[in-house]
Formats: sequence, structure tokens, C-alpha cells
Amino acid sequence: MPVIDIHTHCAPRVQGDPLGVAEALRGTPIGRNTVTNYRGLPAVSYHEMSDVDLQQEVCAKAGITGRIISNSFAAEVMTAVSTKPAIDVVKHVNDRNAEIVARSPRNWGLGTLNPLEASHIAEGERCLGALGFKGLLISSSWHGRFIDGEEAFPFWEWAQDAQVPIFIHPPRVPIGHEAQMDQFKLDELVGRPFDTAMALARMILSGLFDRYPRLKIVVAHMGGRLLPVMGRLDFGFRLGCEGMPERAVIRCRRRPSEYLAMLHVDTMGFWAPHVREAVEVFGADRVMFGTDYGPVPIDPKEHIDIVKELAISEAEKEKILWRNAARFFNLDVAG
Repeated sequence: MPVIDIHTHCAPRVQGDPLGVAEALRGTPIGRNTVTNYRGLPAVSYHEMSDVDLQQEVCAKAGITGRIISNSFAAEVMTAVSTKPAIDVVKHVNDRNAEIVARSPRNWGLGTLNPLEASHIAEGERCLGALGFKGLLISSSWHGRFIDGEEAFPFWEWAQDAQVPIFIHPPRVPIGHEAQMDQFKLDELVGRPFDTAMALARMILSGLFDRYPRLKIVVAHMGGRLLPVMGRLDFGFRLGCEGMPERAVIRCRRRPSEYLAMLHVDTMGFWAPHVREAVEVFGADRVMFGTDYGPVPIDPKEHIDIVKELAISEAEKEKILWRNAARFFNLDVAG
């Protein structure tokens, strides 16, 4: 049976420094890995992230037959430290990812861009056209700005009209990172899931999904921490906003939890109870297999085992492991 991993990242090291970012992003080698300290947030960059051949070998051994590869942090981080125009940075990241994807016929790719810049839409068209990508990965926030405001409307209108598969992933530096998240890897373990939750909550409550009801969106990490706060979004909507300032008024037309029907999620989270919850809430038709392998170098087979042990039918497991991804991203896969 095919197994398609929609959530994998790879970024091989390159010679030279064409974007002038090496000094700002320099890390300290620790064995085969590197410890970075971008914006005061310590993190380990594991060697697996830059070893394409090792990634292919590990994933194949685990039983993964196809991978959708993206580069989740590069564009957003490098545009913050490079003196080059942002669009040049984004193009460089997309060109590099296209080179990685082309190394194996079992790979597909996602491009990236800044959805807050209407001028980046042309790069999105290049990603889906000349570069052959199957969709786009966008950050849930870009340099601290979220993706629900008017500046993002041209992007969302284009994405809806073109039915572009969009993968929403948290940024390297999440909301609230300055609140002691430099301790215990909290920026990665807590901050990023809540950055995703904040972005989705804003998209729902602002009425973005009412404006663009036909978007194709899949969200990383089972939606981040969106599900635990859905009840709060619902009761906030039910209580209303009478007398509150305009910026605080909830604008969505329906109960917030109803908009979950517009979203897909992946299975990445390493906790079977949460995967079970995701399948219960979203349904087996809107959950896709994902591991975050590369930056999270834990055997992908553990993820497969979680899905296979779910108390659902074999047909539903097939949907999660590959059929949903093939449909959502328009992949040519034989069952």
C-alpha cells in the first residue's frame, strides 16, 4: 500500500552565501548537528535536515513510498536578515527546493512565498507552473504579522480562484516568543502550535473564510493547538460583542467550530490520543499522514504505527496514509 508523507522538510547546505545571511544565522557545531540561537531562541539543527540521501533511505525503510518536500522556515527567516529584496530570497528558496525534489521520482514539492505581498503571487504561479510544485507552504505568521488581514486578500483570492493547495505551517519564531520561551525549547514545543492556533482563530473570527469559502487548506501538526480552544471560540461567538471596540468585534457569520469543515490537517504530533481526536473531529476524509521528518528525525514508522493502530476501518486508514493526499494535492499515485 502506498504511504505518502505530506510533511517533510529538507535544506541541504550550499557553498557560498548568495543572500548574505550566513553570519546572522551561524550556529555552533555539536557533533554532526548544529546549535543555533536565532533571535535568542536556542535550537538544534539536526544533520538529517540537510542529508537528502539519508532522508530517502530512512523514509523508504519505514514504508513511506512518496514524500512532499518543503522548506518551512527558510524564506521567512532569511528575508528578515538578508539585504536582498524579499522576492529574490523567496525565489532562491524555491529554486533550491525544486533541485531537492528532482533528485527522486518518489518526491513532490511545495513552493513558498509571503502571502502578505501581492507581488509574490507571480512567484506562486511560477511554483505551480515552471517548477512543478503541487502547492504552497505558507507561514501562519510572517515577521509577526498574521495572514487574515486585508493585505493578504489578493493572495487568498488568487489561491481560491486557482484552487491552490495551501499548507499552513508555523514560523521559526512564534507569537509570544519573548515571554520566556527561550527555556526548555518552549518556542518549538508550545509557541509554534499556538502561533498556528492564533492564525486559524483570526482567519475564522475575522470572517476570512466567509469571504473565501472555497480555499484548499491543510494545517500542520493536527491544526496546532486549535482544537483545544474551539469551545472558547464558540462561546465567545455566542456571547456576542455588543459595546466592544471595532477591532474586538467577531465578524464570522457562523459558529466558529463550523468552519473546521473547511480545513484538512496532518497527523504529526506523536500522540495517539490527539490523532484519534483529529480523526473524530475532521473525519478520515480530511486527515493526511505527516511526520515532520528532517527537522524532527524520529523514525517515521512510529507515525505509521499510530495510524495503523487507530480503531477505524482499513479503508479509512488508506485515506489517511495516502488517498487523501493524492486527491488534495492532485498526485498521480497508483493504489
